[in-house]
Amino acid sequence: MKERINWIDWAKALAVCSVVFCHLPQSQEWFYYRYLQALTMVIFIFISGYLKKNRGSDKENWKKYWYGLIIPYIIYNVVVYPYWILKYYLVHGGMPDMFQAMRPLIGALLMEHESSFAEPLNGPLWYLPAILFMHILVDLCRKTEYQHWIMTGLCILSVILYGANKYWEFAPQLTPIGIMRNLPYYYMGYLFGQYHLFRECHLRWDITGCIACLLASIMLFSWHLEAFYAGQHILHIALFYPINVLFLFGVLYGCKVLNGLRSSIVTNISIGTLVIIGLHIMLVTIANFSLEHTLGINGIICYHWYTALPTAIVIVAFLYPIILWSKTHAPILLGKKCKSIWLYRNILLFL
Repeated sequence: MKERINWIDWAKALAVCSVVFCHLPQSQEWFYYRYLQALTMVIFIFISGYLKKNRGSDKENWKKYWYGLIIPYIIYNVVVYPYWILKYYLVHGGMPDMFQAMRPLIGALLMEHESSFAEPLNGPLWYLPAILFMHILVDLCRKTEYQHWIMTGLCILSVILYGANKYWEFAPQLTPIGIMRNLPYYYMGYLFGQYHLFRECHLRWDITGCIACLLASIMLFSWHLEAFYAGQHILHIALFYPINVLFLFGVLYGCKVLNGLRSSIVTNISIGTLVIIGLHIMLVTIANFSLEHTLGINGIICYHWYTALPTAIVIVAFLYPIILWSKTHAPILLGKKCKSIWLYRNILLFL
């Protein structure tokens, strides 16, 4: 078994908990919520590039993608579909017609696309096909001697296209726009991993880097919001990437500070990232529904941070036994190959 990198486990665990936290409905007027909501996913994107290995053949690459990305994407969408039907029934007081029932299925086939004919079935899973696309892109480019030139050019193009889309909003709900937005972070992570950068932990430097980067990111994000409300859209867009990079390295430096602290809980949450990403939306809906009825709230509940945080912790804690069970009995749920051919075949038959 390969040795785990502890600070990466910390980064993944904190990031996935932040994802759950941000999917609990909160006010867009609250700075901390806008900040985390806009930036958290960049951690997963960077780490995916950082951990990408140079494998010997296309066959080995696709085997990894099949078990690590494609099968989990299918499984978690299939698991969530009955929940979508139940939610539709409770909200609308009846079963969906054929068109409505097909919309989330089409959305899932189109990478959680949203439009007049489709809607996301399990929205947080969009990043799995996004990562798959980025992996394939690097695989294709590194077959040439101009790999870095091509990838750098594509990253620059993706920044331009994302900025253009933010300005003109010609495809605001299209998942590939998320790919364009995040490709530079993925490739940055890939380069750091290939050249063995950012591996050594130095407590004093890591603390300084964490504080400096996060403070700079927060200040720029405040400017970023002011530019948006002032109608300075070009400045608003231009600030987006520096904010993300500073946030990313602020969090990663902070996780390197925690590198000396080893916790099986943190490691298991990191290992179970797919379980949490794939299943937490159902639990968020259940938590919202329960609190709305318990508190007699008419409409959508709005959490404050001090209620959202413990709720997110409870949701992760509820999924934790599923992670432990999956490690032994269903590693396919964690993005790993099943040792049991019987279990694997039954999952495929179920799908």
